[in-house]
Amino acid sequence: MITNIERTLDEMKRQALLEGETRGKIEGKIEGKIEVARTALKRGFPVDEVAEITGLSRETVLELKKQLEN
Repeated sequence: MITNIERTLDEMKRQALLEGETRGKIEGKIEGKIEVARTALKRGFPVDEVAEITGLSRETVLELKKQLEN
């Protein structure tokens, strides 16, 4: 017989897995945007265009550009 505590623990495990999957998807999307931004910057695209295309902030794109220049 499954107790209420076991059901609660099972539900908590499911929630944790879903949260982990969601977090992983978000992190993956951000990493993808950063890679696109780096590639565009390497090809000479203006910072404002890269920010607009990727959805990253202008400040983030400027930081990426700075990293590429070093």
